[in-house]
Amino acid sequence: MTSATMEKAVTMEREENQWTHTRWMMYQLLSDFIIYRPSVHLVMKWRGKLQRLEWESEAFDQFKTIISEPDTASLAAFCRNETSEYDRLVGQRQAGIPLRESFYAGCEAELAAMRVSAEYDRAGVILNKTSGEKDDELSMELEFMAVLSERLTEQGVRSQGECEQLTRIQWGFVKRHLLTWVPAFCGELRKHTESPLYLSLCTLMEELIASDYAWLSDRISK
Repeated sequence: MTSATMEKAVTMEREENQWTHTRWMMYQLLSDFIIYRPSVHLVMKWRGKLQRLEWESEAFDQFKTIISEPDTASLAAFCRNETSEYDRLVGQRQAGIPLRESFYAGCEAELAAMRVSAEYDRAGVILNKTSGEKDDELSMELEFMAVLSERLTEQGVRSQGECEQLTRIQWGFVKRHLLTWVPAFCGELRKHTESPLYLSLCTLMEELIASDYAWLSDRISK
């Protein structure tokens, strides 16, 4: 193996490890901003985390800029305004924009929840429901991907077979669920807000899911 080939292999491995960590953090970020109001604590937590992540993505850079721009004097007001927008958009479950896969997939709510729950069970994942969320809610599906993404970062303690199984589970879940309805949810959200934070969140979500599906597809084809 030539030095150039070795250098290329090392670079590819570094990029692979970087994306494995970044995707985990991104799924967790998206889940957090769907579950919780954008409090000062939440914004500050993710400001710090995003500074340590690398992703060549315009959507990523834009979101990082939006939550990093408010200074100490204006951060509280920024969070109050975005909290009001959160409450208007999705905070009121019955009156806000639907957060469930069943709404966008056009299927019966209980059936959709049962199908997603079966995926959680097969993967051995028990999710923490903070406010009585349904299994096919966006925050739960994103949290599921965050849990499995974190497991995939543990490649040093997992066998190759375990890693391949984790990859296939995530690939199938993104294909059967997130790709089928999240774009429609984002389109609905865009119709009802002019908030830079939530418009950026939509773009970030769409880009993550598309990029991650391509990455997972590439891994299972090798």
